[in-house]
Amino acid sequence: MSVLFICGMIVSCATPIAPSGGPPDKEGPVVEFTKPETGTTNYDGRKFEFQFNEFVDRASAAKEITVEPELFIPYKIDWKRKKMTLEFEEELPDSTTVIITLGPGLSDTRNNKSGDPVTLAISTGDEIDTGKIAGRILQADNGKGAKEKKVLLYRTPVDYSSRANYQAVTDTGGVFEFSYLREGTYQALMVDDRNRNKIWDQQSETAQPFSKQFITLAKDSTDTLDVIYSQQQDTLKPDILGVGLLSTQRMRLRFSEGISYKDSLFLNIQDSSGTPYSSAYPLYIPQKDNFVLMAKSEKPLMEGHSYTLLVEGITDLAGNELTSGMYEFTGSAQEDTTKQRVISANDINGIAQKEAFRVHYATDITQQVMVDSVVVIEGDVDFDDWPEIEVRRNELMINPQEQWIEGVDYQFLVWNPMTQRRKIFKPEVWDSTDYAQIDITINSPDSTHEYTLKLLSPEGKEVRKRVLQHKAVLAGLPPIPYTLIIYRDRNENGSWDSGTVIPYKAPEPYYIQHNISMQRGFTSEIKIEFN
Repeated sequence: MSVLFICGMIVSCATPIAPSGGPPDKEGPVVEFTKPETGTTNYDGRKFEFQFNEFVDRASAAKEITVEPELFIPYKIDWKRKKMTLEFEEELPDSTTVIITLGPGLSDTRNNKSGDPVTLAISTGDEIDTGKIAGRILQADNGKGAKEKKVLLYRTPVDYSSRANYQAVTDTGGVFEFSYLREGTYQALMVDDRNRNKIWDQQSETAQPFSKQFITLAKDSTDTLDVIYSQQQDTLKPDILGVGLLSTQRMRLRFSEGISYKDSLFLNIQDSSGTPYSSAYPLYIPQKDNFVLMAKSEKPLMEGHSYTLLVEGITDLAGNELTSGMYEFTGSAQEDTTKQRVISANDINGIAQKEAFRVHYATDITQQVMVDSVVVIEGDVDFDDWPEIEVRRNELMINPQEQWIEGVDYQFLVWNPMTQRRKIFKPEVWDSTDYAQIDITINSPDSTHEYTLKLLSPEGKEVRKRVLQHKAVLAGLPPIPYTLIIYRDRNENGSWDSGTVIPYKAPEPYYIQHNISMQRGFTSEIKIEFN
């Protein structure tokens, strides 16, 4: 049976609207039955009927129909209330398994999507092909199923410039399946098929291979591809969009996307002649506007003067370095009207026994009352004269006296000038008996392979990184949720690579476990199998 090409013709008509009233409809349309039924053999008709349980958005249905293999036969679509009829304009070829699929984007008149594809398969011959190829695609950043990912399947010889022989779309769990396949050799690719033409446009569309380049399928057999991970590749570097002055020294740096800065952040200001004029330092990144960096110049930036800001050490949230580290701006005579207030504290994930409790304010801490008003409650004892208090620009640090006492609860009261009262923080202080541990075992065909391990905090901050071969023990961990990432860096470029199609390079082995639940004082065991 040869693989042929289909060209479609859609007849459109108005979509009926379901009656209003009653509880809100949040479920997508369901196919109640088809004529003929899936599995029918020796079918000599040209019509295929789909009966839905509700009114369907007809435009979405037209976009979600695929017919495989390609038949080179035009078809038309007619509607009668909740029934869709697809009719080919010519007879179907003999001894051919025909597959009609309605994709997951099919929706009802209230825009509720079906979520899962529906497949109708028949044969014009005595038997129907029953070969299957299945697989799963997960999101590389959290390990969850990657839904609505397009997978194209080619029979050899493969021609990427032509339409793929088959296509599948992942369901909500990231699972896809090609069914009713005849024996042969195939190649599967995950493709960002933006124009929905079943062709991988190498100039504008990305494609990712599976760990097996080719799959040889015997008659009526099933093969399963290894899981691959879909990575939203962010290669776009951030740029400075503007430098605003809220006063002669207070600066608001606006970037093209969310950013973070390294400890080695460099902010330097030159005058109009290119001579170094002043340095600047970061204050904070607003939690709700992570594309903004508040900073302060050491010297006043005078009105009518031109300056150039030089920046190094800024990255976006994907780690891409700043594109251009230079931006011209003019000074200001605006007085500083910043209202001093608490911006953030490190209380969310708790603090270690020797770790300082830190509070960031909107601007430099210059009033002694903000230090004198600090109260530390150690168990049932209040200290209004805590000796270990330190100020660094806009950061207030309350240090332990050597270490916080085990088994004692701590509360920190710090002055918030905005409300003219103390703000209370109750961070968890982790004792030595609280710390948890992760024991990791990797099973692979070659125990000499090295793997890169990363452990991330709930905010995505890297808290551990190391190289291991077979086993690793991560001890002394506060009992908070973590994300564990392990991969084999075959090309030693320092990052995980999802593989290339041309030339073929398989995805590097990868594992992710999101939201690892840690219990106080206990060990979590994780076993990983790499083929």
